[in-house]
Amino acid sequence: EPGVTDNKIVLGSVTPVSGPPSLLGKAHMLALKVWEQDVNARGGINGRKVEIRQDDDGYVPQRALQGIKRLNEVENIFGLIGTSGSAMLQAMLPYINEQKIPTINAMAVAASHFTPPNKTVFIVGPTYCQELSTAMTQLVKIKNLQKEKFALVYQDDEFGTDVRCGYQKAIKALGLNSVSEIAFKRGTKDFSAEMLSLKQAGATFLTSGGVVAEHSMLMKEAAKNQMPMTILAVHSAHLTPVQALAGAAGDGYYVADYVPPLTDLSVPGMAKFMGLAQKYLSADEVKSMNRYSITAYIGALLMEDAIRRCGKDLTRACVVDKLEATKNLGTDGLASPISFSPSVRHSPSSVLILRSDAKASKFDRVSDPVPVVD
Repeated sequence: EPGVTDNKIVLGSVTPVSGPPSLLGKAHMLALKVWEQDVNARGGINGRKVEIRQDDDGYVPQRALQGIKRLNEVENIFGLIGTSGSAMLQAMLPYINEQKIPTINAMAVAASHFTPPNKTVFIVGPTYCQELSTAMTQLVKIKNLQKEKFALVYQDDEFGTDVRCGYQKAIKALGLNSVSEIAFKRGTKDFSAEMLSLKQAGATFLTSGGVVAEHSMLMKEAAKNQMPMTILAVHSAHLTPVQALAGAAGDGYYVADYVPPLTDLSVPGMAKFMGLAQKYLSADEVKSMNRYSITAYIGALLMEDAIRRCGKDLTRACVVDKLEATKNLGTDGLASPISFSPSVRHSPSSVLILRSDAKASKFDRVSDPVPVVD
């Protein structure tokens, strides 16, 4: 089988480690480094040591496709445990399907990744639509925000379409007053016109559908225009650099996510993960970790479990069979138990709401995990 010898398994990751979204890819790769060293210290998987090969897609779909081709044809990987953003995985899917590469995606989840199901691709975590609709519904109820004037700013691509889906579901389910929906092009740096438009519309609740830096830009514009707003963002705002970029405006915003903060060591899985990180990473590397490190580690544990259940006779087909037979795989609280079936390639996780404490450079829980709203 590709990437398998008597004593080695080669796995791959296509993630952005350059450009603005590099915060995501670098944190992802740090977690894979932790897992790789830990699993090898435990003797490998059924006697085979793990090696990880990485390709930088720069958050560009065409580069993602080139990356998976290189990993498969040059690096000879067995499976894929890192798949970048929504549009990047979408670009890779035809090739992944053609080559029948076992693939775990726990970074950016969109409905198009599993509708219809792709035979060898397994998705962990809610879609942005599920995540946002669940969190927005919960936040409105918890904080009694039914009378606010709601607005959405979202990126004009596959990612943004899924974010908009969640916003519209919550608006419809609760009968809320939506006063504006504004799309922006990828790479937009100036949101002054968008925020001025929201001010004129009287918006008091902003749903932020940015990738990373866009969240900070929107918050700063709101503060600049003296717009007191409740701000809810998708999980890409669950990053301390977003807090820092926003400055004083980055305190108090809410985030929808399906993994707890890195600082929440009351979660058994988090305490274990952070202990391993401190063992295998430098102090600077530990500081560079974020919520994408957690999801990468979850995906790696899922792949490890499937490979281990295949025993010595390791094939891509066997791993796919074991993944689709996964039932309630636990992660010690890092996420909800993971399950798939022959007809289901998506395992959504319960959603929780976090609140930014910018002064302390951390995030606090506002709610317990809640099952996703379909």
